[in-house]
Amino acid sequence: MASNVHILIVDDRRENLIAVEAVLESPDLELVSVTSGTEALKQLLARDFAVIIIDVVMPLMDGFELAAIIKERERSRHTPIIFITAGAPDIEHIYRGYSVGAVDYMTKPLDADVLRAKVGIFVELFRKDQRILAQAEALRAAERREREHELAALRTASEQRYRNLAEAIPQIVWTAAPDGAITYFNQRWFEYTGQEPIDAHGWNWVGLVHPDDADRCATTWLDGLAAGKVFQLECRLKRRDGAFRWHLCRAVPELVAERSGPEAEPLGSVTRGRIVAWLGTYTDFDDLRRAYDAAEQAVHARDEFLSIASHELRTPLTTLQLRMTSLHKEFGEHVVDARMQRQLDSSLRQSKRLIGLVDNLLDVSRITSGQIRLQREPLDLAEVMREIVDRLSETAAVTGTTLEFRSADAVLGEWDRLRVEQIAENLIGNALKYAPHAPVEITVTSTADLAVLTVRDHGPGISAADRERIFGPFERAVPTRNYGGLGLGLYIAHQNAVAHGGTIRAISQPGEGATFITELPLRSP
Repeated sequence: MASNVHILIVDDRRENLIAVEAVLESPDLELVSVTSGTEALKQLLARDFAVIIIDVVMPLMDGFELAAIIKERERSRHTPIIFITAGAPDIEHIYRGYSVGAVDYMTKPLDADVLRAKVGIFVELFRKDQRILAQAEALRAAERREREHELAALRTASEQRYRNLAEAIPQIVWTAAPDGAITYFNQRWFEYTGQEPIDAHGWNWVGLVHPDDADRCATTWLDGLAAGKVFQLECRLKRRDGAFRWHLCRAVPELVAERSGPEAEPLGSVTRGRIVAWLGTYTDFDDLRRAYDAAEQAVHARDEFLSIASHELRTPLTTLQLRMTSLHKEFGEHVVDARMQRQLDSSLRQSKRLIGLVDNLLDVSRITSGQIRLQREPLDLAEVMREIVDRLSETAAVTGTTLEFRSADAVLGEWDRLRVEQIAENLIGNALKYAPHAPVEITVTSTADLAVLTVRDHGPGISAADRERIFGPFERAVPTRNYGGLGLGLYIAHQNAVAHGGTIRAISQPGEGATFITELPLRSP
């Protein structure tokens, strides 16, 4: 704060200004004299004044008008104004002067001691106000410094807690600057890699990545930095004994909220975040990866075996079935031993069942290798289902089951007939297997876009935990010892529905039977 206090004197006559200056002249006061209201307003824009002395009578803008303008400005609203007039003022002038904010009214010739005393009071008040303002600012600065110290202490404590937590985690933990340079590794990194702490900053980590993964990792890391989003990658890291193990690297950006300018958003609104660091981990999943690779190889070997075995079995079984069918026809034309006839019928049924099992294995092989090819043709699903129900009615009668079919109208669409028949036969066959001696209700309906096939049985029902699982390969909701089959019927039916762009779902509760609902788009997706 400047040591001198400013006093503004406004009078259109220079000799009056000189007279006032002579009275108020002091080393600790800086007198600013102007001859018009316009010049006075310019001075008020440049500095603050302890008091303003204004001559009432001036051309263009008199003292009352100037005082009114001064009081309208926030910065000068509380600055005291002393009016000076050449003659004895009347009551109206005095009232007007006080109404526009004057604190005193003096007449010429001025009493020097009185003027000095009055101005001295306002100067002292101004200095006290300045001291109060300075003390308040000093207090605010001290509070700011104290808050900064507290925040610094909290930040240090937080960083230490973070480091302690990072050291307690079994995974490798690291941090990086916004440009991607590593700034910290926890102790797990040094234990695993054997790298010295002095070498574990910047981009030196790339040298510990498997040569086949290094370029890909560096490129992915740079892309992640540019995107500014959570990202992850898989790579092999070199262990201190020279072995490479697979790790999952995952990193998230640490953001600090940035506030927009007042011209764009309301003050204090948060519009985006600025990345100040990256927080990341390396998780060793080498054992899991190798187990997964081994499982994939085993599944591939199994599928390949099923494919080869199914094809190899299909040929002799087809030949055997043809021979059995021929014998059945030949014996049917002659009277033969009844026992031999029963054995021949049983052998023919078992050969058909065995061929059905092999065909299921072939379908699984085609599904897993992505070789399902649909041969779509215009079909009436209601008519197809009538034929299937007629064909399976005899089989159902053997189990003491009746098939009840309902369909109001034709349901026309474009489907692969063989695959649709597989869906229906597998669902009905599933109902006959698990719900004998009870009716199976089959309905065909349609919506604007879908054909809906519903098969409902009155069997033991399916638990909630099993309703999704039963559509997987070789899955079943009951023990194998109680029911035969490979557990492929529902899987094949579901895959055929999916190939058409449709779905199959089960609605069931234990002890309440099961309802399988198949939805097929009327037209090819």
